[in-house]
Amino acid sequence: MKILFVIPISDERFNSTPDIGQGYLAALARQSGHSVAYLDCLAEPCSYLDFRRRLEAFRPDLIGIKVFSCDVPSAAEMLRIVQETLPGAVTVIGGPHPSCESPENLFEQFPGLDYAFAGEAEPGFQAFLSQLEQTGRAGPGIPGLLYRADDRITANHRAFADDLDALPMPAWEILRPDRYRCGYSFMTTKLPAAPMAVTRGCPFHCTFCGSHLITGRRVRRRNVDHVIDEIRYLQKRFHVRTIDIVDENFALDASFVGRFCESLLSHGIRIDWDCPYGIRIERLSPDLVRLMERSGCFGFSIGIESGSQRILDSVKKQLSLETVREKVHMIKAVSGITLQGYFMLGFPSETRADIEATIRLACSLPLDFVVFSPLRVTEGTEIYQEITERFKAPPDLYYQGFGRRHCLKGYADPSEREMAGLYRKAYLKFYGRTRVALNVLRRVRTPAQLKTIFNGILRSIAVKR
Repeated sequence: MKILFVIPISDERFNSTPDIGQGYLAALARQSGHSVAYLDCLAEPCSYLDFRRRLEAFRPDLIGIKVFSCDVPSAAEMLRIVQETLPGAVTVIGGPHPSCESPENLFEQFPGLDYAFAGEAEPGFQAFLSQLEQTGRAGPGIPGLLYRADDRITANHRAFADDLDALPMPAWEILRPDRYRCGYSFMTTKLPAAPMAVTRGCPFHCTFCGSHLITGRRVRRRNVDHVIDEIRYLQKRFHVRTIDIVDENFALDASFVGRFCESLLSHGIRIDWDCPYGIRIERLSPDLVRLMERSGCFGFSIGIESGSQRILDSVKKQLSLETVREKVHMIKAVSGITLQGYFMLGFPSETRADIEATIRLACSLPLDFVVFSPLRVTEGTEIYQEITERFKAPPDLYYQGFGRRHCLKGYADPSEREMAGLYRKAYLKFYGRTRVALNVLRRVRTPAQLKTIFNGILRSIAVKR
């Protein structure tokens, strides 16, 4: 079969990096003898008309689209174009949105969709392709597959890849990291950059997070030698200068992090690396931080979320403000590592005083960057159930607005108008300080970073709900 993997057109997201999720699936498809192509509509200019022309030129038998919740409208339009252009082609979607959304809602949002994968698709993807080839249909026995059968939606049991080293390397030849002009975060300045997954899974139970629906709760790690081999390949083949480790819990096991750093040093690998998705700082010691920096780590993000201990406890963050202050100051005292703090505004029962405490905490810490995000409720999370019970109806998720246009729904005590003002205040308070603003400007190296700054300014001026 000819398979086209697609990152959809997006009105919400503006920077793009190689998608290793689709890279893994493309590698598995190649192992099974299929022809694959990759279209990233964020990395290359692509209108709906361009997409139609690509379909007509390549004429794939199967089109797989990765869907984030903010891209539901555009992904639905692209699926409609597939049905018009190639009515005999099979469509499948995967990614965060189908992993978190209820199957019934998902197929209502995408009326002509054939299949979807929830969670990690690798365990069932080759069997899925085999069934399609042999019978023209796929369904029973394929882990994580969602499909229509007998006028109802069927959701197969999810499975997660047990042995990450058994997976092939992502199909980097079609992802081509050397063509991208940004990294995973503002911290990345040396390009080309390539994302890499070293571990998967999160054992924590934060009520607002849906990562366990995507990669499970059990943490699995790759063999360090396996990771080193991939880094060497990326350096040699694509001249990659930065590795963005996109794990949920890379630093959960301090001994594993230490082995990774020591291996980079012992092999003489000179590479910049960071953890833009965030790490748990409880496990970090001064010696480990120094080792990380010596091996090439230049930055990582920290999910702090709130300046109110009451709110942290209510969302089951399992993190104390005392630990945050202690660890952030320690990291800055022993290293030059760039720190980015993630904060969220709008938790249920959060008061104006709680949000003001979050702003004060962010400004009191020696952070280089911060991101303030309105609470984005994901179906399947504990906080979704909490809000559903509080308002006696499922929350209006309003998927347009999950990305560049931030939405501020009325889940916290302050009104939505007040929330918009607090959101602006948070950004202006932090970045309005001369020292911080100059620090940001000094780090600008790429057009993507300028776009990020411009986007942040727009967020501060006009928050859309």
